[in-house]
Amino acid sequence: MYKRQLLCFTRSFFGSTKPQAYSITRVLNGTPSQLYKIVSEVNNYKNFVPFVEDSFVSQRDEQQQPRKAGLKVGWKDITEKFECSLTCKENEKVHARSIELDLFHELETEWKFNPAASGDKCRVDFTLLYKFKNPIYDKLSFMFAPQVTNIMIGAFEGRLQQLKRQSNRLQKL
Repeated sequence: MYKRQLLCFTRSFFGSTKPQAYSITRVLNGTPSQLYKIVSEVNNYKNFVPFVEDSFVSQRDEQQQPRKAGLKVGWKDITEKFECSLTCKENEKVHARSIELDLFHELETEWKFNPAASGDKCRVDFTLLYKFKNPIYDKLSFMFAPQVTNIMIGAFEGRLQQLKRQSNRLQKL
Protein backbone atom coordinates (compact mmCIF):
# COMPACT_ATOMS: atom_id res chain seq x y z
CA MET A 1 0.00 0.00 0.00
CA TYR A 2 2.80 2.45 0.79
CA LYS A 3 4.39 1.71 -2.57
CA ARG A 4 1.15 2.49 -4.39
CA GLN A 5 0.90 5.85 -2.62
CA LEU A 6 4.47 6.64 -3.59
CA LEU A 7 3.70 5.83 -7.22
CA CYS A 8 0.66 8.08 -7.10
CA PHE A 9 2.77 10.87 -5.63
CA THR A 10 5.37 10.45 -8.35
CA ARG A 11 2.74 10.47 -11.07
CA SER A 12 1.05 13.63 -9.76
CA PHE A 13 4.36 15.40 -9.11
CA PHE A 14 5.73 14.75 -12.58
CA GLY A 15 2.41 15.50 -14.23
CA SER A 16 0.69 14.30 -17.32
CA THR A 17 2.27 13.08 -20.52
CA LYS A 18 -0.04 15.40 -22.47
CA PRO A 19 1.09 18.85 -23.57
CA GLN A 20 -0.33 21.79 -21.66
CA ALA A 21 -2.44 24.26 -23.65
CA TYR A 22 -3.47 27.79 -22.77
CA SER A 23 -5.46 30.27 -24.83
CA ILE A 24 -6.33 33.90 -24.35
CA THR A 25 -8.41 36.28 -26.46
CA ARG A 26 -8.31 40.05 -26.25
CA VAL A 27 -9.57 42.97 -28.28
CA LEU A 28 -6.71 45.45 -28.64
CA ASN A 29 -6.58 49.04 -29.86
CA GLY A 30 -4.73 48.35 -33.08
CA THR A 31 -5.25 46.92 -36.53
CA PRO A 32 -4.52 43.33 -37.57
CA SER A 33 -1.69 44.74 -39.69
CA GLN A 34 -0.07 46.53 -36.74
CA LEU A 35 -0.30 43.51 -34.47
CA TYR A 36 0.87 41.10 -37.14
CA LYS A 37 3.99 43.21 -37.69
CA ILE A 38 4.82 43.26 -33.98
CA VAL A 39 4.33 39.51 -33.52
CA SER A 40 6.07 38.41 -36.73
CA GLU A 41 9.23 40.46 -36.09
CA VAL A 42 10.68 38.02 -33.58
CA ASN A 43 14.08 39.75 -33.69
CA ASN A 44 12.56 42.65 -31.68
CA TYR A 45 11.20 40.50 -28.82
CA LYS A 46 14.36 41.10 -26.77
CA ASN A 47 13.30 44.77 -26.55
CA PHE A 48 9.91 44.23 -24.90
CA VAL A 49 9.04 40.63 -23.97
CA PRO A 50 9.80 39.75 -20.33
CA PHE A 51 12.33 36.95 -19.79
CA VAL A 52 13.62 37.20 -23.40
CA GLU A 53 17.34 37.94 -23.24
CA ASP A 54 17.97 37.62 -26.98
CA SER A 55 15.87 37.13 -30.11
CA PHE A 56 16.73 36.63 -33.76
CA VAL A 57 15.38 35.73 -37.19
CA SER A 58 17.69 33.26 -38.94
CA GLN A 59 15.75 32.71 -42.17
CA ARG A 60 13.19 34.63 -44.24
CA ASP A 61 10.99 33.61 -47.18
CA GLU A 62 10.73 35.30 -50.60
CA GLN A 63 8.36 37.97 -49.20
CA GLN A 64 10.83 38.64 -46.35
CA GLN A 65 8.54 37.07 -43.78
CA PRO A 66 10.38 35.17 -41.02
CA ARG A 67 10.65 31.39 -41.55
CA LYS A 68 13.01 30.50 -38.68
CA ALA A 69 13.54 32.45 -35.50
CA GLY A 70 14.85 31.86 -32.03
CA LEU A 71 14.84 33.07 -28.48
CA LYS A 72 17.16 32.96 -25.51
CA VAL A 73 14.99 33.09 -22.41
CA GLY A 74 16.00 33.35 -18.79
CA TRP A 75 14.38 33.24 -15.39
CA LYS A 76 16.40 33.37 -12.19
CA ASP A 77 19.39 31.03 -12.78
CA ILE A 78 17.82 29.20 -15.73
CA THR A 79 18.71 30.24 -19.29
CA GLU A 80 17.62 28.34 -22.39
CA LYS A 81 17.89 28.95 -26.13
CA PHE A 82 15.69 27.43 -28.83
CA GLU A 83 14.70 27.94 -32.46
CA CYS A 84 11.29 27.65 -34.12
CA SER A 85 9.94 27.36 -37.63
CA LEU A 86 7.37 30.04 -38.41
CA THR A 87 4.39 30.08 -40.70
CA CYS A 88 3.20 33.63 -41.30
CA LYS A 89 0.06 34.64 -43.12
CA GLU A 90 0.32 38.39 -43.43
CA ASN A 91 -2.11 40.31 -41.20
CA GLU A 92 -3.89 37.07 -40.23
CA LYS A 93 -1.71 34.73 -38.18
CA VAL A 94 1.74 33.72 -36.96
CA HIS A 95 2.32 30.08 -36.04
CA ALA A 96 5.58 28.93 -34.44
CA ARG A 97 6.73 25.37 -33.74
CA SER A 98 9.96 24.44 -31.97
CA ILE A 99 12.46 22.69 -34.22
CA GLU A 100 15.03 22.17 -31.49
CA LEU A 101 13.69 19.57 -29.15
CA ASP A 102 16.40 19.64 -26.48
CA LEU A 103 14.22 21.63 -24.10
CA PHE A 104 10.72 20.65 -25.23
CA HIS A 105 8.90 17.54 -26.34
CA GLU A 106 6.59 20.02 -28.00
CA LEU A 107 6.23 23.80 -28.23
CA GLU A 108 3.78 25.69 -30.42
CA THR A 109 2.34 29.17 -30.34
CA GLU A 110 -0.28 30.66 -32.58
CA TRP A 111 -1.44 34.24 -32.90
CA LYS A 112 -4.56 35.00 -34.92
CA PHE A 113 -5.62 38.54 -35.83
CA ASN A 114 -9.15 39.53 -36.85
CA PRO A 115 -10.68 42.99 -37.23
CA ALA A 116 -12.99 43.83 -34.35
CA ALA A 117 -16.46 45.24 -34.93
CA SER A 118 -15.56 48.79 -33.93
CA GLY A 119 -12.89 51.09 -35.36
CA ASP A 120 -9.19 50.35 -35.40
CA LYS A 121 -9.41 47.40 -33.05
CA CYS A 122 -8.26 43.83 -33.45
CA ARG A 123 -9.37 40.59 -31.86
CA VAL A 124 -6.23 38.67 -30.93
CA ASP A 125 -6.37 34.94 -30.17
CA PHE A 126 -3.16 33.60 -28.62
CA THR A 127 -2.61 29.88 -27.99
CA LEU A 128 0.37 28.30 -26.25
CA LEU A 129 0.88 24.51 -26.36
CA TYR A 130 3.95 22.96 -24.74
CA LYS A 131 5.50 20.01 -22.96
CA PHE A 132 8.95 20.34 -21.39
CA LYS A 133 11.32 17.38 -21.43
CA ASN A 134 12.45 18.19 -17.91
CA PRO A 135 9.62 17.11 -15.58
CA ILE A 136 10.56 19.74 -13.01
CA TYR A 137 10.30 22.53 -15.64
CA ASP A 138 6.98 21.03 -16.72
CA LYS A 139 5.59 21.03 -13.18
CA LEU A 140 6.80 24.58 -12.47
CA SER A 141 5.39 25.84 -15.75
CA PHE A 142 2.01 24.31 -14.94
CA MET A 143 1.80 26.59 -11.91
CA PHE A 144 2.74 29.74 -13.85
CA ALA A 145 1.41 29.23 -17.40
CA PRO A 146 -1.84 31.20 -16.99
CA GLN A 147 0.14 34.21 -15.72
CA VAL A 148 2.72 33.79 -18.49
CA THR A 149 0.07 33.92 -21.24
CA ASN A 150 -1.30 37.13 -19.71
CA ILE A 151 2.21 38.58 -19.41
CA MET A 152 2.94 37.67 -23.03
CA ILE A 153 -0.14 39.27 -24.54
CA GLY A 154 0.33 42.25 -22.22
CA ALA A 155 3.88 42.71 -23.52
CA PHE A 156 2.65 42.81 -27.11
CA GLU A 157 -0.15 45.20 -26.17
CA GLY A 158 2.42 47.42 -24.46
CA ARG A 159 4.65 47.31 -27.54
CA LEU A 160 1.71 48.35 -29.72
CA GLN A 161 1.06 51.37 -27.49
CA GLN A 162 4.77 52.27 -27.44
CA LEU A 163 4.98 52.20 -31.25
CA LYS A 164 1.81 54.28 -31.54
CA ARG A 165 3.27 56.93 -29.19
CA GLN A 166 6.52 57.00 -31.20
CA SER A 167 4.56 57.36 -34.44
CA ASN A 168 2.49 60.22 -32.99
CA ARG A 169 5.66 62.04 -31.87
CA LEU A 170 7.18 61.71 -35.33
CA GLN A 171 4.01 63.03 -36.97
CA LYS A 172 4.12 66.12 -34.74
CA LEU A 173 7.68 66.97 -35.86
